Amino acid sequence: MSFIFKPSVRYRMPVVFGPAPGPRQKHDGTPWNADESGTANVQWATIAYRTHRDKLEALLPPGFALNGDPLVHVTLGFFRDLYWLAGRGYGLVNAEVPVIFTGKHETIQGGLCLSIWEGRPDAIMTGREELGFPKLFADIPDVRLNPDSGSLSGQASWLDFKFFEMEMHGIEKTDVDSMNLLGAPGGPIHYKYMPRTGPFGSGGADVTYVTTSQPLAGAVSGTSPIKFENAAFKKWKAKGGSVKWHRATFEQLPTTCHVVNGMADLEILEYVSAEMVEFSAPGNAVATNGHRVVEPA
Repeated sequence: MSFIFKPSVRYRMPVVFGPAPGPRQKHDGTPWNADESGTANVQWATIAYRTHRDKLEALLPPGFALNGDPLVHVTLGFFRDLYWLAGRGYGLVNAEVPVIFTGKHETIQGGLCLSIWEGRPDAIMTGREELGFPKLFADIPDVRLNPDSGSLSGQASWLDFKFFEMEMHGIEKTDVDSMNLLGAPGGPIHYKYMPRTGPFGSGGADVTYVTTSQPLAGAVSGTSPIKFENAAFKKWKAKGGSVKWHRATFEQLPTTCHVVNGMADLEILEYVSAEMVEFSAPGNAVATNGHRVVEPA
């Protein structure tokens, strides 16, 4: 008997060994529940800055428009104690911009993720294939973002080439006005693209569409932020901070220099905000198991 796909189960290559375990399902293909997923501990440090509108608009896929000022929200974050990695964690760097997307049946607003770098290949392959996140690999040191010191710093590199740096100073605790992750208001939006196999790139795309975790609605739905039930939140604001994208040559970043240089081309005209959040929540709250497709117009 040949291999048989089970219905309503996630698979990734190599598929012949059965359902693919990850943040959204176990080895047998059934979902993780809250009791099994333990408590995830997460820290996000986000700096927002203003850039040139025309340069930012040139990066938007079809159907997208900037929502308000031409801002870039850059986050340095860490996930720790993740159930689906048997207690391990990883760092990430995320860049997103506030947008409105007009689809076939709905219009949504939120933060379009331009790129996200993560320090675990396991997190990259699950998020790229299953959710459509534009994930890339980077070495992101597991620096504890300790607000008690009043400052923080972090970086991302690839084979010893440091392409990203962030720092904040004058960090002070503040009230938690909402249980939102930092970033563009409305929740993350992603543009999923998977190439079709064809000689010399002739196949085009197998998949090209928008994905989001926002609930389905018939009108602008981005006003419903992502929230986590039973989560303990803390929040800090910084008096100042900075982001640096170091331009790369082909020799330094053979497969991603165009991405890093594209971020570096977005000149920082003015820093708008610098904030940090820390929260603990049921592990499966960060699994984004409700991610869905937004049909294009």
